[in-house]
Amino acid sequence: MAALQELSRNLHAAGYDVSPEGGVTYLYASGGALVSKQWNGTSFGDEELIYSSARPNSQSIFLVTPEERVVVGISSSNTLSINKFNEDDEEWAEDGCLPTPAVHPDSKLAGYVDTDGSKHVLYQDPSGNLVHLQGSEKSDIIPVKATSGTPLAVVAQETPLIFYVSSQDSFIHQVTRKDGAWADAVVTPFEVKRKLSRLELAPDAETKTLVVYCLSDDGTLFQISTEQGGEGEETVLGKVSVDGVFKSATSAECCPRVVPCYRPRPSYSSSFSFSFAFSGSFSSSSSYRYC
Repeated sequence: MAALQELSRNLHAAGYDVSPEGGVTYLYASGGALVSKQWNGTSFGDEELIYSSARPNSQSIFLVTPEERVVVGISSSNTLSINKFNEDDEEWAEDGCLPTPAVHPDSKLAGYVDTDGSKHVLYQDPSGNLVHLQGSEKSDIIPVKATSGTPLAVVAQETPLIFYVSSQDSFIHQVTRKDGAWADAVVTPFEVKRKLSRLELAPDAETKTLVVYCLSDDGTLFQISTEQGGEGEETVLGKVSVDGVFKSATSAECCPRVVPCYRPRPSYSSSFSFSFAFSGSFSSSSSYRYC
């Protein structure tokens, strides 16, 4: 049950970062501001202001390297907000390392830092297009049909994999650059009927399945499990309250195993290799932890 509570806390937050030492910092967009909170294992520490004028209930991401910590969020005017931690002043401040384009009113975010230190952000533009932003100048519209407000996830490896919900079939898809062009494939052949706010990936090397943990807008926590070449299967795990507290749909004795999720920092997890839709290969690494 503790693993499901941790999973619920991670999916309920606007975003979070796991340090190499295992410390967890959560982001929350509430009261018109984005704040961070350190988790000490049993409770939260003091709040730290990242920026004011945050879009309520919006998502945010950490982009972390050994040299800097950057938070990308969404402003109350539906543009990206870029803030970096100033070590000298010990506070967060706006930064120009990335542009601040307009985003869809329901856009979610995903991102990563590649092995060259370049920052990448995924979001939906005001027309609903899925956009890949790379560094301070380059952006590409990814030629896929995503549902408005789709949750986004990315596996940062040599050939990054981007995950989203397709508006064409309501399946979770994987898109990546393949031979210089974008290639799209179904990951979970299961129709997602709930409106999702977050998803996390958990490749299970033991059973050779992909587990996708999903949190819906109404607080339902469920998982979709897919064997290579097979159909997806949904299991409702329980409900997550507005405070991030998990209530199981089953008794403690029937609590399902929680597969550790993929949460990388590319600077220390570049050895990770994962593909499901294209080759179905898995490998274990220290990048896994409960999402």
